[in-house]
Amino acid sequence: LHTITCQSFGLFLGAVSPNSDTALALFPAVLVLNIIFDGRNISEENTPRLLRWVPKVGLIRWGFEGLSLNEFEDLIFDAGGRHRGPVARTGEEALSRFGLDGKNIATVFRAQLLISAASWVMSYFGLALTRQKFEVMKSEASSKE
Repeated sequence: LHTITCQSFGLFLGAVSPNSDTALALFPAVLVLNIIFDGRNISEENTPRLLRWVPKVGLIRWGFEGLSLNEFEDLIFDAGGRHRGPVARTGEEALSRFGLDGKNIATVFRAQLLISAASWVMSYFGLALTRQKFEVMKSEASSKE
């Protein structure tokens, strides 16, 4: 699902861009915003007011949360032997250290579905409003004449 969500967002970037160079120039800026405002580098509480929506639609945030929840839920670690520092004994403990306690996979699934749907709708409107022109393919019969 995360792959489909990222592809749909890439389609949106391409649809609203007048050419491929613009789309390629927009991609790094969008990616950096997703990395910075994923909730790990800058917490949601410290996010500037104008950018509070970015963590809610962050592709990296939802991908990380989904993969972490899928991997660590109901996991039990072997805590025997010598260890340095604190040791997580269960997957839930490890998730709480990442700030993911109380989160569930259904929320991640719903968020990624909404991002995909919104990206597809905005892609349609982006293509309809920019009225991009495409090369018309000629049939083989007309090219022989």
